Amino acid sequence: MIILVNPRATKPKSRRFPLAILSIAAVLEGKEKYAIVDGNLDSHPERSIDRIMAESSAELLALTVMPGPQMAAAIPICRNFRAKYPKVPILWGGYFPSLYTDAALNASYVDFAVRGQGEDTIIELLCALRGDRKLSGIAGLSYKDDFGLHVHNGERHLRSPNDFPWPPFHNLPSPEKYILPTFLGDRKSVV
Repeated sequence: MIILVNPRATKPKSRRFPLAILSIAAVLEGKEKYAIVDGNLDSHPERSIDRIMAESSAELLALTVMPGPQMAAAIPICRNFRAKYPKVPILWGGYFPSLYTDAALNASYVDFAVRGQGEDTIIELLCALRGDRKLSGIAGLSYKDDFGLHVHNGERHLRSPNDFPWPPFHNLPSPEKYILPTFLGDRKSVV
C-alpha cells in the first residue's frame, strides 16, 4: 500500500483537484494498492492516515509539497507519521523538493526527494525498496545514504503529459466535492 498525501494548501471554498497526487496515482493504477488523502478535503488527514495504516500497513508515504501553506501542513503530518511508523519511508515530491532538495532532505522525517516529474521515479523507487534495483540508478531521486549524506542522482528527462495515463479521478474519496460554485457558474472546477 502506498499512501499519497496532498497536504492542505487552500481554504475549502478554493479546493481544487489534487492533480500532482492524481498523476502519481495514474501510474500506480492497476499495479499497486494506493490510497489518496487530500488535506484540502479531509479536515483530519492524520486520522485518515492512521486508519489506512491500521487496515493495511503502507510501504511508503508520499507527499506533494509546495512552499507556503502546503509545506506548513506537510511538516506535522510527516513528524507524526515518523513518530508512529518509524520504519515506513517518507517521500517528498513536488515544487519544494524539486527546487530545494537539500532543505527537504535536511528534515529528519524526509527519506527521499523527487526532483521533477515523479511518475517514473516512484515506480523505480518502489522496486528499489523491494530490493529489485539500486537507489543509485534512479534518475530524479535524491536520498540520504547510510551515513546521512545527501545523494543526488542524475536528472530525469522530461516527458510529455500525454505519455502518462489519465488521472484516476474516480479514486478520489469524494470527487463531487471539488465541483464548487465560482464567479463563472454554479458547478465549476479549479485545476
